[in-house]
Amino acid sequence: MESLEEQIKSLLRERPMISEEIRDRLMEKGVRFTALELRETLAMMVRKGEIEKYPDYERRKFYFRLRSDNF
Repeated sequence: MESLEEQIKSLLRERPMISEEIRDRLMEKGVRFTALELRETLAMMVRKGEIEKYPDYERRKFYFRLRSDNF
C-alpha cells in the first residue's frame, strides 16, 4: 500500500488541486486518513520542497502542485 505522501504525489502529477479536491480523490480511491493527517502531510511536503502551495486570487483558494523538479 502506498503512503499518503505517495498517493498525493500521484494525484498532483495529473494537475494542481486544492486540498478539498485532493481529499475527495483520495477518498474515492479508498485511502483511509483523518483530516489532520492530510493537512499535516501537505504541510510537511511543502516544507520539504516536494510540492508548492500557491494562491489563486480569483477563486480565493490555495492550490498545491508538484515542484517542477519533482516530476
